[in-house]
Amino acid sequence: MLTRFGMPLDVRPRWRFGLVCWLMLPTVSVLAAESLTGKPFGAALDQRIGGAWGGQVGNTLRDVVRQLTDSQHVSIILDRRIDPTQSVELTLPPTPFRDLLSAIASQGNAGLSIVGNVVYVGPPDSAKKLRTLVELRNSDLSKLTSGAPSSKSPWRNRTTALTQRKTFAWQELDRPRDLLLQVASKFQIEIDGLDKLPHDLWAAGSLPQTTATEALSLLLVQFGSTFEFVADRAAIRIVPIPKAAFVERSYTVLANSPVILEAARKRFEDVELEQSGAKLIARGTVERQAELALWLKPGNQKTSKPTEKPLGERRFTLKQRNVSVGEFLKTFSDYGVKIKYDAAELADKGIKLDLKIESIDVKEVSVENLFREVLDPLGVEVAVVDDEIRLQPKGK
Repeated sequence: MLTRFGMPLDVRPRWRFGLVCWLMLPTVSVLAAESLTGKPFGAALDQRIGGAWGGQVGNTLRDVVRQLTDSQHVSIILDRRIDPTQSVELTLPPTPFRDLLSAIASQGNAGLSIVGNVVYVGPPDSAKKLRTLVELRNSDLSKLTSGAPSSKSPWRNRTTALTQRKTFAWQELDRPRDLLLQVASKFQIEIDGLDKLPHDLWAAGSLPQTTATEALSLLLVQFGSTFEFVADRAAIRIVPIPKAAFVERSYTVLANSPVILEAARKRFEDVELEQSGAKLIARGTVERQAELALWLKPGNQKTSKPTEKPLGERRFTLKQRNVSVGEFLKTFSDYGVKIKYDAAELADKGIKLDLKIESIDVKEVSVENLFREVLDPLGVEVAVVDDEIRLQPKGK
């Protein structure tokens, strides 16, 4: 018998309602009776699990979610709008638990989002926006609670109380209205618009150790809703989820590089991108922001930004002031554009790489036209051959 911290660990295959789970050695010490939170929750999601479902009683989406909730002690919330009676037919070798859950969600035509200590399975659009909605409400709360010392706002100095983590649990056939009132009571706030929510009865579940914004968002998203804070009293108002939900972040990149901007736009078509100097400003969901941040790390862009069009067919926008010829060329060469020239040959004609270019301001032009507009006044002849820019002094 294996033990960890003096407690027995059963790593034999588990069978339940036709489910086969092959558990690798757990990365958490002991799976407690209650749902895991914090680091043990994250460790459980990384734990490798294999499963097989199909053609047997007890393999509906509801059954599988319950089985995994019980066996892994992880809170999984199945959105009221997802049909729980759908059959799950899936076989996976030992796989990180979070990836297994994502595959199961896909079986039910659903998306997956992890908020705090809860795994949410719901309509893809809701799952895609959920973490963004939580972050937006956290931002709203921060603004409300950080008023001037003389402010009489009912939200002033309530950050600690509203971000304190609390656990909420409910039984079979409990009403979501009552769950929301439970959250409101524990965090000492009112909720406007409860009477507009349709009557419903939910399966048993829990929200372990959640903040006010997390708990309210996880419950209201199932009605296609979020909330806004009422400024003049300690209350929230239920409102529909907007069609566009995004957070804005900025990243440091090579100053005014049209190449990185073009590549980012191709790879992240659902993120609104613009560049100002050395800042790439992005508006997108929390998940896409995380992917963009990873992609922008040194060394990742070059392997991730192949373009479908030949260099001669691509269009560039560039705005730079008081840059040298060398800096202008480096803007492109750093991101994989091939530029062929002989620096000594150019220097013989008085065209040195440290020569300053006063201003560049072009929009959606070909690379050949861009280079000619910038370098022609300096006496440089430009040609694009295949995917290479070739430069030489005029009159050679």
